[in-house]
Amino acid sequence: MEHKFSLAYLTVPGTHPADLVELAALCGYDGVSPRFISMRLPGEPDFSLENDAVYHSVRNVLECTSLSLMDIELARIADGISVASYEKNIARAAELGAGYIITSVWTEDRAFALNELKKLCDLAEKYHLLVNLEFMSFSSVRTLATARRMIQNARRSNLRLMIDCLHAHRAGVTQAMLQTVPRELFGFVHLCDGPARIPPVDHPDMTGVARSGRLYTGQGGIDIAGLLRGVGEVPYYSIELPNSLEMESRGKLGHARRCLETAKTFFAENEL
Repeated sequence: MEHKFSLAYLTVPGTHPADLVELAALCGYDGVSPRFISMRLPGEPDFSLENDAVYHSVRNVLECTSLSLMDIELARIADGISVASYEKNIARAAELGAGYIITSVWTEDRAFALNELKKLCDLAEKYHLLVNLEFMSFSSVRTLATARRMIQNARRSNLRLMIDCLHAHRAGVTQAMLQTVPRELFGFVHLCDGPARIPPVDHPDMTGVARSGRLYTGQGGIDIAGLLRGVGEVPYYSIELPNSLEMESRGKLGHARRCLETAKTFFAENEL
């Protein structure tokens, strides 16, 4: 089976989205998954599509390369943030052909989180985008079960469940658990490998590995084949594989290319 692969922002963090497209084209990816909505992390640049220069540069390079804008991130649901503030980024991403927007939850106020999730889905629906809800051990939606409950309670037809291989492994997700999820509920997958060891939530490796120490597909301790068989066929795989040591050693181009090569090799060897 032929699969589509997208190059995610965190694989080569700090890269301007127009440069991300060019990098993906050089490596042979099918598309890109940029971060147009900043998380405001220390040192993180702001590449908002509200900036006309960013928007036009991305549009031009997408047209030149014929790559697809697969999805955008990160529409956080958090205290002090209104999802309505994401509208211009969502609207412009839709103009550029995006199909998905990623969201995650960073508030313990469940009622607020659910209400904002509904608003985000309604906003995305205006522009014909699907919303991918991601769970992870250090966010406020930590497990597969919690994410499924939120999706059920939101009752929005354009809301999907996102599986990130690292975060799913750390949440104890198995192939059997994923096989209980209706197939139509899954969105795209974040593809990467990582250490088998699951650190405590308050250990520096919990965020450290997620943001700068993931491993090439098939070179870690995660049962990726099992997870992917549990999910079944998805529209594409976004390779989110930040690794600061590999980036330093190989450079952006070498690292991004190796990410794609190892992914394709893994899929072939495991007959996925």
